[in-house]
Amino acid sequence: MLTAESGKFLDRFDFQADYLASRGAKAEKILKVLQRGIRDASHASLLDIGCSQGQITRRLSRDFGFVVGVDIDFEQKTGAFYFIQADGCRLPLVSSRFDVVLLNHVLEHVSWPEKLLAEVWQVLKPGGLCYLACPNRYTLVEPHYRLPLLSWLPRPMADIYVRLSGRGQRYLDNLPSYWTLIKWTHGFNVEDLTLTVLKNPRQFYPDDPALTTQARWVHWLPFWLLRPFTPWLPVWILLMRKPEMATPHTVSQFPAAHEVSFAAPK
Repeated sequence: MLTAESGKFLDRFDFQADYLASRGAKAEKILKVLQRGIRDASHASLLDIGCSQGQITRRLSRDFGFVVGVDIDFEQKTGAFYFIQADGCRLPLVSSRFDVVLLNHVLEHVSWPEKLLAEVWQVLKPGGLCYLACPNRYTLVEPHYRLPLLSWLPRPMADIYVRLSGRGQRYLDNLPSYWTLIKWTHGFNVEDLTLTVLKNPRQFYPDDPALTTQARWVHWLPFWLLRPFTPWLPVWILLMRKPEMATPHTVSQFPAAHEVSFAAPK
């Protein structure tokens, strides 16, 4: 299940203003990545798991025909998309409903990532696409608590580190290594677009000057030289497609009264 404690997720961190200000540029980047895998978003359905306050979800609802946001926290949402308050690891949704599922920096916030991915598999149509962005456990500065080497530590030591730094009572996140992430996503047809996005800042994030500046040092380097360093990059971006002839995964079951069925996009 999601590892949210009392209070809303964003209340755990001290960079809410920066986080919210970056949502527009992030949404444009996500849309451009998704356009590589879908022909006509206007006739596609999208599920955004961990949609938070819905800034990215709201932007994508302009291009996609039918959009649903799911989050364990309830935030005031506009009518631009449907919202369901639910645990992403226990989705009250019908099987094979969505063309696209969005997991944008969500996987590291659940205590059972493989269960979340099994739920994604369940709600995706055969041939459906999942956008997954996830930070690296072995990044030098943990991106949520902003503490050096925090995610490298064993859990008991990380909890002590968080308490001593005054950032909370324990370390709640679950950042994977690259090899763990690949293991978790087995069964999907995975395309790693991290280097493609990183090397093309003007195409994928022209409105994010900070990222554009950071990407300058890799723009001129060839793929063959960068590829061995992929496991050490701070963030990965994967496009994962559910095979047309997919083997069912074992996921949570809900009685009919708790199942939400949506009509097809108009």
